[in-house]
Amino acid sequence: MIADPHTIQEMEVIMQAFRTTILVASLAAVTGCASWDQSPICPKTDGWQAWNDVRCNVDAAPKNQADPLAAMDSMAAELAASKQHMAELERQLAGRDKELADLRGTLLAEEQKLKTAQRGLVRALRPQIEKGDIMVDLNNERLLISLASNYLFGPGQDEVTPEGIDALKRVGAVLKDYPEYKVAVDGHTDNVPIGGELKNKFPTNKELSESRAANAARALAKGGLAAATTTGYADSKPVEPNTTPAGRAKNRRVEIRVTK
Repeated sequence: MIADPHTIQEMEVIMQAFRTTILVASLAAVTGCASWDQSPICPKTDGWQAWNDVRCNVDAAPKNQADPLAAMDSMAAELAASKQHMAELERQLAGRDKELADLRGTLLAEEQKLKTAQRGLVRALRPQIEKGDIMVDLNNERLLISLASNYLFGPGQDEVTPEGIDALKRVGAVLKDYPEYKVAVDGHTDNVPIGGELKNKFPTNKELSESRAANAARALAKGGLAAATTTGYADSKPVEPNTTPAGRAKNRRVEIRVTK
């Protein structure tokens, strides 16, 4: 699959957590050592009460703290363990940095491939794009070619027009050079119900959208792209409100999605 930008963002959050852990561990180690280096404030003979510090009460202090050398050895051991733990965290952080860099590199490489495919499609379909019959769009997750049904089919028909076949063949000729990508052909309609004799062939818009997607895929295959899945969505995924003729016209379309 194409490296997901959300995955990279999650990696960055994890790495920030590692950095915070290292900082907290460092501060804890330094604070711990500093607290033992400072002399405690013990009760005065005149009755003034200082803070309660176990080091002021030899009887209550742990045995090893009664011996300054033993306490120093214990602190040295704790400091060494803290340093070892921080070194391990830094090693893990370095590994995460490399993994994130690899993901970014993969994402960049995939984007460059899709940009190259996009440029090829724009060159091959420039007249149709300029007329608004075809749209080519690229984002981080997919390359999308959207073809108006009014350009590909007659009203209520599923057979691709000669002009539509020619355009789809050119799309197939470009996409066949990227066999590592998946191609899905989706049929979409407006929300106007099928009526008249056409209802005998297509009981609903679902069947019409499925048939149009399948025939568009066959035209792609004539350009060299043999592997493509097809789905009919009817009016379930409109791009414009179906309240106007212009909106319904935009919703009647075939989309070709290219993903990793």
